[in-house]
Amino acid sequence: MHARRGTIIFVLLSLIAAPPGRAAAAVTPGASSAAITEVPNGTVLSKDNWQIAQGHLPDEILELYKRGDYANPIRKIEGSKGSVYDPRLKEISQQNAGKFDIDEKGTVVDKTTGKRPPVIIGWPFPDIQASDPKAGIKATWNYLYTLHWGGSFHTVSPLNWVERGSGVTRRIEIDVHFKYYDGQPPEFQEKVGENPLNILNRTMGVVRSPADVQGIVSLNWRFREGDKADQAWTYVPALRRVRPINPANRADGFLGSDLSQDDGPYFDGKPEEFDFKLLGDGWVLATYDDKGIEAPSWPKPLDQMTPASPLVEHSDIGWRISYPQVPLIAAQEPEGAGKGLAPWAPLQVALVARPVWIVEAVPKNPYYLYGKQVMYFDKENFRGYWKSKYDWKGSVLMNYQVPESLFWKIDGPPGYMRISYAGGVAIVNNVKADRATVSGLPVADTDNWIDIPESVYETERIVRYGK
Repeated sequence: MHARRGTIIFVLLSLIAAPPGRAAAAVTPGASSAAITEVPNGTVLSKDNWQIAQGHLPDEILELYKRGDYANPIRKIEGSKGSVYDPRLKEISQQNAGKFDIDEKGTVVDKTTGKRPPVIIGWPFPDIQASDPKAGIKATWNYLYTLHWGGSFHTVSPLNWVERGSGVTRRIEIDVHFKYYDGQPPEFQEKVGENPLNILNRTMGVVRSPADVQGIVSLNWRFREGDKADQAWTYVPALRRVRPINPANRADGFLGSDLSQDDGPYFDGKPEEFDFKLLGDGWVLATYDDKGIEAPSWPKPLDQMTPASPLVEHSDIGWRISYPQVPLIAAQEPEGAGKGLAPWAPLQVALVARPVWIVEAVPKNPYYLYGKQVMYFDKENFRGYWKSKYDWKGSVLMNYQVPESLFWKIDGPPGYMRISYAGGVAIVNNVKADRATVSGLPVADTDNWIDIPESVYETERIVRYGK
């Protein structure tokens, strides 16, 4: 799926494990904003001036700019009519200040009862302090509830294999339904209804093409209980049967790609299955929708966006967003803007200096594919930028990049919507193999904040989806 909503990839089979790569350092903890925020607006970061980004990008990404594989403008967003955060989300989140804590399992609990509340709306921890030993996991939960605020949605998620010298060599399309039972804006949260199974979210994906994988179905249930593992099932047409999946395989690549289910829209692991540590804070050059920063408004009038959706039956709420089809990676313009760049280099993103919490996540399961992940959560909006994934010996294997978009005022609930000009693409760089997996190419219409019927997630329906 394109980066405006993140990438929801469903792991059905454990097919690949990338070989170890070289070590890479995190963004420098405590790095000052002074030098990077004083770079003139519009300066293109490239092989000619890559040094100005030292300490503000993961080393494996800085290397792409140093080699001339990437080139993107550094922009400022002051004065834009859009905002880097949803003002309403920030306002509602302040009501949670001091109400919640993290228990020994890593679960968000009410301080008064010591139990997981039935519903949390907004960031559970709006005021994180660096001195708090739980700051790392609190920032992660805030990120996850930022996703919940975006609401249940449906889209088609194209996934592309991109090789140096060959461009896009393979593409699959996945039809995705993602339902949140917690954390949506109040007017949409009311539509979710009762939740007797105590589910946090459910996902369902059907591979639509190409023919050799068409009909593969994945279904995942995640529960609120911290000690209750995900339940997952898959249907493979060649086997003609539904089979349960071990949730420990969520880090494995999907059908030969370098994206996994635990990548999702940036990080989609169950927090209780990791140990989190705050490495510090600093400033990172984050990727944002370039044209959206300069646009005076959404490219077409907001009132022309149509309510969702004939794609989901019985849904009479939400918004459908359509995006202009423009070149998103260099492979689409080999002789134009993409000339000389790596074929997966993003064309429609700008680099924006953002303050971040730097968080390390180490899996509790020793058989998890990655030994640790280093993530950068925005201090102001809790979105995630760049994610370095390491093997168990400490060498970087992958980096996951998810471009962000500005929030625009809309006439109707939820009041503000995160909209990008071109949709953007999410990119996993396989550092050792010198290749990438690109999601969101081409972009597809997305239905947001919709009421998805419970029947979509019934295990009995998986066979029907796969036919």
